[in-house]
Amino acid sequence: MLVRAPLMDLGKSGRGFSDRQIAEIIAMAERGEFEVLVLWVWSRFGRNTLESLKNLDRLTELGIEVRAAKEDFDGRTVIGRFAIRQMLNIAELFSDQLSETWKETIASRRRRGLPHANQGRFGYYRCDTCPPKRRGVALETCRDCRVGVLKVDPVFGPLLADAYERAANGGNLGYLVREWHAAGVVDPVTGLPVSAGRLYDVLDSGFGLGFVRYRLPEQLHKLVPDRAGVPRKKRNRSRRPEEFGLYLPGQHEPVIGDRARCEDVWDRYTARRGKAPKRAAIEDRHEARYSVSGLMGCPHCGVSMQPLLRAKKNRRPPVGGRPHPGDVTWRCRTHAEFGTCPESGYGNLEHVEERIVSWLEQRATPPADLEQRITRARQSVPVAVPVRASPASVLAELDRQEDNLANAVSVGAISIEAARRKQEKITAGRLEAQEKLAEEHRTAAVHKAGQKMSAASFLGVRAEWELASPSQRNRLLRTVVKQVLVRRGRGTPLSEKYEIAPAWVA
Repeated sequence: MLVRAPLMDLGKSGRGFSDRQIAEIIAMAERGEFEVLVLWVWSRFGRNTLESLKNLDRLTELGIEVRAAKEDFDGRTVIGRFAIRQMLNIAELFSDQLSETWKETIASRRRRGLPHANQGRFGYYRCDTCPPKRRGVALETCRDCRVGVLKVDPVFGPLLADAYERAANGGNLGYLVREWHAAGVVDPVTGLPVSAGRLYDVLDSGFGLGFVRYRLPEQLHKLVPDRAGVPRKKRNRSRRPEEFGLYLPGQHEPVIGDRARCEDVWDRYTARRGKAPKRAAIEDRHEARYSVSGLMGCPHCGVSMQPLLRAKKNRRPPVGGRPHPGDVTWRCRTHAEFGTCPESGYGNLEHVEERIVSWLEQRATPPADLEQRITRARQSVPVAVPVRASPASVLAELDRQEDNLANAVSVGAISIEAARRKQEKITAGRLEAQEKLAEEHRTAAVHKAGQKMSAASFLGVRAEWELASPSQRNRLLRTVVKQVLVRRGRGTPLSEKYEIAPAWVA
């Protein structure tokens, strides 16, 4: 019996365990949620033999039988345990050899002044014959440009040079992104408009000013506390300039012709970038920052909304070490970045929470005339309703007709043309019945979900609301709320400005 959907770690390295779901599997075993664990191959449990054996021993202590679909050894026998250890050792050896190969390749590219990866870059192109780099498509290169030295794009190169100059001089990249969007500039790799975050990533690389960047060995990993507060070594994926210790001259040409000027622009840009605010390192970095994080949406363009803090000089005193709810504003992400959703509105966290509390109280309180409704329902005389065949019975009848039709054709009782016309009617009827059956299933699922959300569910959320932290409120709301849509209009009643979609609404 499959107790839940399979856990998949596609794209996750088997050399580490912090980013994968091994801990969740062990926690499920400790709760007694399953008795047998089936792996695809033993190496997917980990490419670190010592850690893998520790986790397997823990599962064995809990009485869990672990098997692999492609390498089926019984770990409860002596030979099986020996074979498992050998498979894990082979997997670790292969992983270490692959790691050494990549290290040598990267060191070779660094000595030749080439970037870490042979990929496309904004403002550059490979050559006039090779197709451009596309996301999800294998890179195609000719013999001349296989080395990976890119050329300045005549269209996007000047745009990138202007962006460096404006950013180094203290310009607002938000305004620049809106100008590009109005002019129809899109990222040639993704085919999407260039957002401010994407532009910062491009500028932080320093590639457009003629540099290639690499991390120092001590910068490859950093200690980050997990959900339990325990420091774990994780791969450093930050792309800010201070996270790279080596900025070396590259073989490619910069978008600004004079390399001395490029160094001056880079120094001014990194000095300004270093003063840019970073996200505060708070203890609950893994939790939601606000009660409605991830639930706010724009009803016009359909994208999520992002929080924005009021200017410091106008802020009210913080509450519990966090910004005052009246100083947190939610706005449409599309309109904030590109200014292309003028009908979007602004939401205030204080007003949103006030609206949510009233919405919870309204559904937690049963109707005043509930007893009268029950009495009237019991006294009402049932009305005869014509019975219609269910879609399932219609499908069964159509299958029976199709079988009879096949028998009639086999014995020559009807002609092929008549059988074809009858088969077309049966096919049309089956499609219609299948659509009705699927609609019944969807309606039943929505009705079943709505039945679970009784008044007690809303009452429980409301009772815990006052003493809950923002992250706890967020988890509570996700059990009953799917999304909060923000309408436009200052002074509009909160019940009209904030439309709350229950969790069971499709």
